[in-house]
Amino acid sequence: MDEQGKAHTGNIQKILMISLTVIILLVAGGILFWKRNQKKLHENYEAVINTLNKNNSSPIQNTQLEVSSEKSITITDETVKMILGKLEKFEKSQKFIKKDLSLTSLATDLNTNTRYLSEIIKQYKENNYNNYINGLRINYIINKLYENPIYREYKISYLAEACGFSSREVFAVIFKKETGVSPSYFINNLKKDRLESAT
Repeated sequence: MDEQGKAHTGNIQKILMISLTVIILLVAGGILFWKRNQKKLHENYEAVINTLNKNNSSPIQNTQLEVSSEKSITITDETVKMILGKLEKFEKSQKFIKKDLSLTSLATDLNTNTRYLSEIIKQYKENNYNNYINGLRINYIINKLYENPIYREYKISYLAEACGFSSREVFAVIFKKETGVSPSYFINNLKKDRLESAT
């Protein structure tokens, strides 16, 4: 009976040691994953800030007005140049923040058809229409957040509306897709950076 008791106690101790080791490994793994994730988020944030510092007018997207003969497009060079010029004016006018903007309404505003516009956006902006507009909207709000401290105090739902998104959720998803960080992470780090630079 005494031997059985010792064996039972030994088994319990082994189980406890194995359980404790597994828990420690899981916690350590979780901490490592969290730290790696935080590092990646901060790198993404820094990349956006560096791009803003380099070219404050257009942090993520760049516009091309040159018509490349390498692009496989079935529209005349003259028409391509004209539409690219109108797209550049459209980007500067910030009309992309209108919620009801669609490919059809933009084509009408630019005095072209949806096929040409869609093809030119695809070839020269290297995006489909939705990604192109979403990118412009995120660039717009990133600039507002960077340049104007009052924007950092607004709710995410207001920021979403301010740049043309119909919902907070869609805005948050697109923001993260474009920048690699969530809107709240970006805002909190901007606030932190401003506080550190003020002291």
